[in-house]
Amino acid sequence: MADEFQGFDFQGFDLVRRGYDRRQVDEYLALLDRGTDPGEPPAFDVARRGYDRTQVDTRIARLRAR
Repeated sequence: MADEFQGFDFQGFDLVRRGYDRRQVDEYLALLDRGTDPGEPPAFDVARRGYDRTQVDTRIARLRAR
């Protein structure tokens, strides 16, 4: 089974009742994708219908480790 957080198999994050603000996460990941080092991830706001926090934290850690 492919790791859902690796490479192009990544399909996005689950939405949860209280998760990270989607816009903030998307903006941070866009910087990483462009090869810009935005520094350590900010303390994302928690919002209703946000991204699953564990999934986001895991994805960012793996991307930054590359």
